[in-house]
Amino acid sequence: MNHKDHGYHSNPPEPILCPPLDSLLATKFLLPASSHELIARPHLLALLNAGLRQRAILVSAAAGFGKTTLLASWVRSFAPGHPPVAWVSLDASDNAPVQFWTYVFTALQQCQPGISTLPFATLLEMPQPSWQAVHTALINSLARQSEPLVLVLDNYEEITEPAIHGLLSLLLNHLPPTLCVVLTTRTDPPFSLARLRAQAQILELRTEQLRATSEEMATFLRGVMNLRLSMQNIQEVDARLQGWWAGMQLAALAFKGKASPKNLLQVSQGSQPALFEYLVHEVLLRQPEQVQTFLLRTSILPRLCNSLSNAVLEQQDSQLFLEEVERANLFLSPLDEQRQWYAYHPFFAEVLCARLEQTAPTEVPLLHLRASQWYATHQMHNEAIQHALQAHEWSWAATLMEQIPSQHIWSRSRDALLRSWIEQLPREVVRERPRLCLAEASSLFWIAPPGVTEDWIRDARSAWTRAHQREEQIDGEQGIYKPEAPTALLGEIAALQATIAGFYHGDAGATQAFCQEAQTHLKERQWAAQLQVTFAQARANIAEGDFEHAMQQMQAAWNRIRAEGDQKLESIYWREAVWERTMAGQLHQAWQLNQQAIHVLQTIEEPLPPLPPLLCWPYGYQAKILHEWNRLEEAQCLAEQAIQLGEQAEMLAFLHFGYAVLLRIAFSQERWEEAGKLSQQLIYVGRITSSPYSAALWNCVDQMRFWLTCGDLAQARRWAADIRREAPLVSPLAREKQGVAFVRLLLAESQPEHALHLLLSLIEGATARQRWYDVLEMWLLQIQAYEMLQQRQEALARLARAVHLSAPEGYIRRFVDEGPLMADLLSQLRGQECQEEDLPYLETLLRAFHQQPRAQSTSQDRGPSPMLLDPLSTREQEVLHLLARGASNQEIADTLVVALDTIKHHVSNILSKLEVSNRTQAVARARSLGFFSAEE
Repeated sequence: MNHKDHGYHSNPPEPILCPPLDSLLATKFLLPASSHELIARPHLLALLNAGLRQRAILVSAAAGFGKTTLLASWVRSFAPGHPPVAWVSLDASDNAPVQFWTYVFTALQQCQPGISTLPFATLLEMPQPSWQAVHTALINSLARQSEPLVLVLDNYEEITEPAIHGLLSLLLNHLPPTLCVVLTTRTDPPFSLARLRAQAQILELRTEQLRATSEEMATFLRGVMNLRLSMQNIQEVDARLQGWWAGMQLAALAFKGKASPKNLLQVSQGSQPALFEYLVHEVLLRQPEQVQTFLLRTSILPRLCNSLSNAVLEQQDSQLFLEEVERANLFLSPLDEQRQWYAYHPFFAEVLCARLEQTAPTEVPLLHLRASQWYATHQMHNEAIQHALQAHEWSWAATLMEQIPSQHIWSRSRDALLRSWIEQLPREVVRERPRLCLAEASSLFWIAPPGVTEDWIRDARSAWTRAHQREEQIDGEQGIYKPEAPTALLGEIAALQATIAGFYHGDAGATQAFCQEAQTHLKERQWAAQLQVTFAQARANIAEGDFEHAMQQMQAAWNRIRAEGDQKLESIYWREAVWERTMAGQLHQAWQLNQQAIHVLQTIEEPLPPLPPLLCWPYGYQAKILHEWNRLEEAQCLAEQAIQLGEQAEMLAFLHFGYAVLLRIAFSQERWEEAGKLSQQLIYVGRITSSPYSAALWNCVDQMRFWLTCGDLAQARRWAADIRREAPLVSPLAREKQGVAFVRLLLAESQPEHALHLLLSLIEGATARQRWYDVLEMWLLQIQAYEMLQQRQEALARLARAVHLSAPEGYIRRFVDEGPLMADLLSQLRGQECQEEDLPYLETLLRAFHQQPRAQSTSQDRGPSPMLLDPLSTREQEVLHLLARGASNQEIADTLVVALDTIKHHVSNILSKLEVSNRTQAVARARSLGFFSAEE
């Protein structure tokens, strides 16, 4: 093989520091203050103290049973800093995984400086954050702590995002003994607690334990609320309210100072809705009209302060009302010691919001809009956007979203949060905003099928065209030009279209056309989009089979990549270099470059870096090379790690490659059952990605080899018939891969003449591009065709050339996996004259044929049996089978004729019970546990 010096740079990049945090609400980290005297509950405090020896404490009860008050009282009973407590008060805005974990890590960092640096860096540095990497980094950080630590997640019922539930479940099941996680929630979390219960690692406090006892109720009503009640009266109230703290407090407030015990007993007889209605009339309507107005119109605010309240109410004296409401004990609690920020009791806030909707529904959107404008003025963009959405001010919300800077597809991401906001906008609003369409497309590049991303990028281009036409008309009529659709934005749109065309479709012509358009419009300062164009151009050359030219293009961008100090972009560069050297047949050079790629990613943070999801690619290549060198156990271990990382990040483009490498290893180890599961998983990945180019490029040859080895000639012929029926792929490289798979089928059907004819053009094309890795496989197939035609001398001559080509790089499995016929031919070659320097290598090859393949136990083998601790219900199994067919949540809902939210709940349960964090992992896990038939 031709050993060229391609001038690859080998100096490792300097690590970079994490970018600064976006602004966070400081009050969410504060221990809630009490608005009244607390009742001592020593028996519950003792239970909680005992629970510190376990991994988790769950405090679960309906609204108003004193969950938060109890935990705040418990934490205040600790000696200062013993143990330290990280507190996060959650709300609905925390359903984006990035925002949720940002608050968690910040709370931990404030509590124990340094403990969450690594997971936080993992979160910020990733294109599509790998929650497995976040999980691993946090566990490792916690494991180094010698002192106990408590993490409190208050109001967990506000969290509905399955990805958050999935990772938190994994976290709870793997926590070191130094951390105790405490959840307070109105409803049980939608993930399984069976394992924690089986291991006696969870304390659960529920309604029965939280109910006020008769003694506690007497102390509260008499001592705190100053009501003159007999024990008989208190017992009658208790019989009706059943220890419900909020109902007791609200009812007592309604009658404080002038109510008779009889009236208190009457109100306590009602249900919660009845009590809500009563409180409106007996608490709210008894307040002065101005106080009522203040309470109702500020109830839309999860947190309020003087300035914000003034803006919402368009007045200047809100501080007086805040003080008056707090003095009146109207369920307004300070959130900080300075009494700047307040929050209503959630139960009372619900009453106020419901009343506001009844009495002034048209005012609600206006109040939200004013809140949004206040937050925008104070640079609190998340809250501004959320209130704009609640106001249904779609144009204003879209304008706020457009102010978020555009980022390249490998940058650290607020993608999940931005995507959740965009999805709340009417589609027609988004379609008129080219920046939002582009942002949505960019956020979906790695995690959605390319067709979905392309729909959005087409919408971006159409929106840009319409906006540009409007601007030209205004410019011509009024001489005013405000660039809503600058040409530089069109350059970014074209750059992403080029990347999709090259990466997912292998369409060199379309890729180059988009690249040319992008370069026409992009400005020098848009370096990220410029590098994206270079990446797309390289991919266009790869689709043509020209790896050497592709790498030359990447090298031209190297200086800019290093200048920007972006290690993710550096890892992309090294990955392309590894692929080029592998295709050139230079396994040793590829190995060295791959080590460089791993080093770049592993030095993002020191001293114990997490595993970024982009490591799946170098791990996959390393496994591929180790497999070729017959180091099968090492290859298997690395390939499984690569798959785990790829599945966690749902990097669909990688999964074709990763599963194909693992299938090849299982094939060499003769693990046929495992290979069958991997083959089915590849079919599943093909369904959900809808990228025939990726399937052809990465796995069609290995799939064909597996089918033929298992004697499934019918499946192999169906594949060939499908290829003939479909339009040819535009990529010559992908068609070449399909051609090699077809040659294997022809040989299995005893058609060596046809196979040789097809191989001639394939070998000519690969040789012209010096892709010796592929040429070697084609030669070995050519040798088998010669042998079938009884042309032994031609076969041995070609084999001698193949051995001489392979010897310097140590190829083993290329020969061994071709089976006994190749062993026989190699033995004959040894008995004839061959180049002396190749004899030791020839002996190594022959010994490899006689070594029994030995498989390391896989992660699936080591996993639990199909008898899950918390079995899947019949409905959950139905949903799981539809997931395996690649159906979306909406498609599953339509099929089963149920609500979309119901399907989301089922999916959350499935992820939790299978102990995985996304759909791809769930299907793989279920397949390993035998949930699917061989055809699924």
